[in-house]
Amino acid sequence: MQRDFDLVVTILGALRDAPGPNLSTHDIKNAALAPHPEEQGLQLIAHHLDLLEDAGLVKQISETAATAGATRWRITWKGYDALEQDEDDEDEDDEDFDAEE
Repeated sequence: MQRDFDLVVTILGALRDAPGPNLSTHDIKNAALAPHPEEQGLQLIAHHLDLLEDAGLVKQISETAATAGATRWRITWKGYDALEQDEDDEDEDDEDFDAEE
């Protein structure tokens, strides 16, 4: 399965903007991939959450969940920094585009 950087940013954004301190895998799937089929979407989100955890950008906070979709995740300090860096990069790209016009 290929990693999808746009999906990574969407997942981090969903965790940052969550009404509480964490979200379940299912909640993240609904925020990031609403139109995808349930099982395919959960597998895709779970894979990317594992990659984000490997990079230290998110942390799994529930060790045992009844289902994979119930596992809870939170964004880390490093995750906030990565999301802010992506937003800064987008702002710079917008400025470069405006300068070309």
